[in-house]
Amino acid sequence: MAKSIDVMEKRQMDLLPTLSREELYGFGIIDISEMIISIEHAINYAEGYRFLLLCFGNEGSSDKAKMIMKGLEDYLQIVKDVYRFKVDEKKKRENFLKGVNA
Repeated sequence: MAKSIDVMEKRQMDLLPTLSREELYGFGIIDISEMIISIEHAINYAEGYRFLLLCFGNEGSSDKAKMIMKGLEDYLQIVKDVYRFKVDEKKKRENFLKGVNA
C-alpha cells in the first residue's frame, strides 16, 4: 500500500500545471504578470506548509514540499523571462512607432 502511495505522489509531482516557454509567449503582459503573482503566492503557501510539515508531518514530507517549491521557483523564473522579453518587445515597438511618427 505504501509503495502505491509513493508512486502516486511521484506522478502528482510531474502534474504541476506548467506551460512551455512557447505557450507563454501567446499570453499578454497583463496575463503573465498575474501568473507571476499567483506563482509567488503558491511558493509562499508551500513554504508555510513546509514549515508545518517540518513540525508535525511524516518523515520526508517536508522534503516533498521543498521539491514542489523548487519546481515552482524554476517555473517562476521561466515566466519572468518571458515577461521581460514581452515588455522589451513592447518598448521596442513603441520606440519604433515614435520614430516613424516624428
